[in-house]
Amino acid sequence: MPALPLVSVVSAFYNRAGRVAESIGSVLAQDYPNLEVIVVDDGSRDYTLGELRKLDDPRLRIITRENRGFVASMNEAIAASRGEFIAVHGSGDLSLPGRIARQAKVLVDSPNIGVVGCWVDNDETDGPGSRLFKAPRGLDFHSTLLSRGLFTHGEVMFRRAPFDAVGGYRDFFRFAQDRDLWLRMSRLCGYDIVPEILYRRYKPEGGVSVDPAKLLLQAYLSDFAVQCARIVDDGGRDPIDQYGAPAAFLRRPSPMFGRKLAWFGARMMVEGKVEQGWPIVERAHAEYPGRQVRMIRALAALHDRPAMWARIGRPILARRLRQFRDG
Repeated sequence: MPALPLVSVVSAFYNRAGRVAESIGSVLAQDYPNLEVIVVDDGSRDYTLGELRKLDDPRLRIITRENRGFVASMNEAIAASRGEFIAVHGSGDLSLPGRIARQAKVLVDSPNIGVVGCWVDNDETDGPGSRLFKAPRGLDFHSTLLSRGLFTHGEVMFRRAPFDAVGGYRDFFRFAQDRDLWLRMSRLCGYDIVPEILYRRYKPEGGVSVDPAKLLLQAYLSDFAVQCARIVDDGGRDPIDQYGAPAAFLRRPSPMFGRKLAWFGARMMVEGKVEQGWPIVERAHAEYPGRQVRMIRALAALHDRPAMWARIGRPILARRLRQFRDG
């Protein structure tokens, strides 16, 4: 029987000392026999490095450096790894038993598959039935990514070859770096999903899901990743490859981003943050004055008339927000 391919699990930690033991412990407890674990401590100011050093395992390698951010840390971890397959593991999250073995089997059995996810128990979401993230299987990889995401990121395993071929994560994308990466890799390989809950994702304090500014920047960059991909699909040159950071000024108005902005601003207003939310709704209307955005703006504009806002604007927006979230 041929030896199983080496799987390199890569993770980047920053100020998450309290999650180190359980999170990295879940990786070291995997039953896949040919495994290495590369963890970058990205200049943590708490006891993250000390907690990592308590983990006595020959398969674990710790890299320490000054704080440079998630993308640089991940690229460094992958460059230091030796595996044919790379498994991402989000800091503080759990890789559940069997994750590595099941995903590696997909890549071994299906040479055309380059990226494989799984079902995710997602602690970053709220509400009944919203925790479980089940990405669909059997779709066209590239065209699907142009309209929606297929992964939460931390649960993914991928082949090194297509990752290297597209140049890895791009520093331009402080957020949404995964969508940009999958869009570029999807021109070279397919994807699959292991239909089992093999990953548990936890909400980090100060993370994207709880920080309004980070949420907006993530939406902006995710939309721009799609725009870059469409330009290349149409035969053009990727704006980031062509211009670097100034490419951000070339982003086109986007219906998708306009709707996201509108709902985000409306949510802030419904939660009582009217002064912060209203300018975002106005910006959404400037981005894309479609029917849905115009409706949100009309209801939000009632905040200038407190009685009508309390009786009509806020209740209707709150109801629409629930419908938007649930469906």
